[in-house]
Amino acid sequence: MGNVTQNTVKSRIKNFSIFPRNLLYKVILGKIKDSSSRFIVGKDYENVRLIGNLAPIVFAISTLVVYLFTQYNVLLGVVIGSITSVGFLIVFGDYIRSKILDKHQKFEEMAFLIINSLSINMQSTESFPHSIELLLSANIVDEYYLKYFQDIIHRLNLGENEDEIIHREGRIFQTKKYQNAFQNIKIENTFIESDPDFLLRIRRGIKLLEDNIVIFIAISCLLPLVLSIVLSFILPSDSLIIFIFPLIYAIFGTLILRFMQNRSAGDLG
Repeated sequence: MGNVTQNTVKSRIKNFSIFPRNLLYKVILGKIKDSSSRFIVGKDYENVRLIGNLAPIVFAISTLVVYLFTQYNVLLGVVIGSITSVGFLIVFGDYIRSKILDKHQKFEEMAFLIINSLSINMQSTESFPHSIELLLSANIVDEYYLKYFQDIIHRLNLGENEDEIIHREGRIFQTKKYQNAFQNIKIENTFIESDPDFLLRIRRGIKLLEDNIVIFIAISCLLPLVLSIVLSFILPSDSLIIFIFPLIYAIFGTLILRFMQNRSAGDLG
């Protein structure tokens, strides 16, 4: 009885959310809530609720710390606290999204092998369900493809239309070429002959990384330096806020770089 009560309490704590869940999921997960829904697990939703619940605490602590250290202005503390809590939501929300997108990207990277293997099986069996079973028996699929194909088989066993399932499930692929190949899997000789998109993604990724490094230097290094010089003329020399503002900019510069890298990874899909 005690264990049941303890588990119930833990479950309520994990499911608790200060903000409305649907709104929180929409703000933090954004478009990937639909486009990468198969790769969002319960732990991801739990982490979203956690950072949503921590945001007001981050606001209160940062506001109090700024005010106690500077004794400058309550309004200033509220402004910095607001910026910090919003930044907390953006950065950690982006971290969650990047993890989900990473799972989706790994799924995408195997599409070339999986779809071609499925097409070969279609030629020999002339049956979509049997082709999937052969593919699963070959042990070349990872956990995401295993779950993906098991779900397809389950829907077929429930009597859903095979063509509709193939068309709908093909949308999981981010690359149009893979979508078309999967949706036309029942057509003979449906093969993906090459994968030049992979090399293009690498080149674009290198270019985006170079751009991000330049922006990172400008935001996290040059801007705090300029700000320190400006503040040194405006504020008293013994004011701690001279050091706090550049520190905040430096921290957020690093976090913004992380944010941009994750967004770039999403764009490469």
